[in-house]
Amino acid sequence: MKFHIITAMYNVDEWIEENIQALKDQTHANFQAILVDDMSTDKTVVQVKAAIEGDDRFCLIINREKKYKTRNVVEAIEAARPDDEDVLVLVDGDDKLAHPNVLKKLADVYRQHDCWMTYGSYENSQGVRHKHCIPYQQSVIRNNRYRKSAWLAGHLKTFKYKLWNKLDLDVVMVSDQEIKQVLRRCVWKLQFRRWNQWKDIKAEDLRDRSGKFIRRIDDKAFSYPMLEMSGDRACFIDEILYIFRSERSPYDGPDKNYGEDKSEKWHTRLIREVLAHKKSYKRLDQL
Repeated sequence: MKFHIITAMYNVDEWIEENIQALKDQTHANFQAILVDDMSTDKTVVQVKAAIEGDDRFCLIINREKKYKTRNVVEAIEAARPDDEDVLVLVDGDDKLAHPNVLKKLADVYRQHDCWMTYGSYENSQGVRHKHCIPYQQSVIRNNRYRKSAWLAGHLKTFKYKLWNKLDLDVVMVSDQEIKQVLRRCVWKLQFRRWNQWKDIKAEDLRDRSGKFIRRIDDKAFSYPMLEMSGDRACFIDEILYIFRSERSPYDGPDKNYGEDKSEKWHTRLIREVLAHKKSYKRLDQL
């Protein structure tokens, strides 16, 4: 089984060498790693070049325009050119795989359970397991209620390329009409603080320069529809496979405030609210 590791990076020079070394240490060596640098201003690119030199399993893409995480992930998957049965693995640049047998564990799970995607369990860099590392209840799976339930599809997130190919990329879009619907719901529910924070935000404020991709929340944008299509073919893995870098300071890139005096937190919450109310995908019997 071949894996394609997708890593979007921005100013991660403090951690990226550990990320790459954790990949090199994998006992399952059949993988390709696509690392995309989104115009870092530190030594990320220099360190990546040195760390991957001579290892043709690694490919570094250096952006010449700011694309943000969602677009970087989509375009990195395209650049990987995977086969249908290959598995995509999302690893952030400041995080890392938990141990040398992570890819071997994933290969075993995909073979044993004939699954289409996995989600699972992670801990922070202090060794504390996240409280939401639990599987979805059968009632949620059976009734396709992922968007109405607590978010559990956390790291490590993996999926077969042929499942990815079932997505319509409107999952990474936000429209002005969807924002209007959010604002109406705020009024109905008497959520006036939310309404006040969101009332002046336009869809274009939430997208990258191309206008085709939301800037953030790629995990939910992709995972909601893939969970809905997969049902029981989405496998929860209880073993810790991922280390999340919890001590990293808040994002400090060019989009930090989404414009002067604009709150990134509330822009991100608006994207999350839109995603939670997009139309659910139908369950698939086969890929």
